Amino acid sequence: MGVEIKGFKELENQLEKRFGVKAMRIKSDKALTEASDYMLNEMKSHFKAFKDTGASIDEMTRTKPFTDARDRQRTVVIEWVGPRDRYRLIHLNEHGYDRNGKKVIPRGFGVIEKTLQASQARYRKIVVDELRKGL
Repeated sequence: MGVEIKGFKELENQLEKRFGVKAMRIKSDKALTEASDYMLNEMKSHFKAFKDTGASIDEMTRTKPFTDARDRQRTVVIEWVGPRDRYRLIHLNEHGYDRNGKKVIPRGFGVIEKTLQASQARYRKIVVDELRKGL
């Protein structure tokens, strides 16, 4: 299911004319940072339910806002970076894996997707509220 917003590009162009491209980028980056901090904290709290050593929680970080080369949109990525290389296990934990022909479903199965679905409305509200503050 997708949502189509008509007139969004025109609105974006009007805002950029009114405030300038650089000012709108600063405002959108601030909104993305606030919303991604909320999402990061939600993700960490959901990961606590099945933590063992806590390395996956400790290595969870977010990037600074950047322009994605594929769709030219400002983006923030939550990633796992650190000395314990937990990024290798996150995919297995999220989707499960096969061992000796049997499907293994770990304790943290699907927690990232569930967190994203549960926090989606609040994330969008934070972005909208932050953008309103700047206008």
